[in-house]
Amino acid sequence: MLKLGIMAAVTYGAVRSATVAWDLGDMGVGLMAWLNIIAIIIIQKPALLALNDYERQKKAGLAPAFDPEKLGIRNAHFWVERLRADREARRQGE
Repeated sequence: MLKLGIMAAVTYGAVRSATVAWDLGDMGVGLMAWLNIIAIIIIQKPALLALNDYERQKKAGLAPAFDPEKLGIRNAHFWVERLRADREARRQGE
């Protein structure tokens, strides 16, 4: 669907004046900006939790490790598995 929309905008912009093409480009950039603002608002809380945890670990002299379960961040399966693999590698290296 998105590809069709982009193709239609390109075709329309190619046969119309440059002003129309620039206006379409401005609308696209504006839409992307609003989507990014919404995404930032959504991830603000977990990002700040992770930043505060990182700073706490650095002050304590630890090698910072991201543990989403400890921070109450759900559905971070990749990071949970990565933390588990890192811990297992450290145990085998001892």
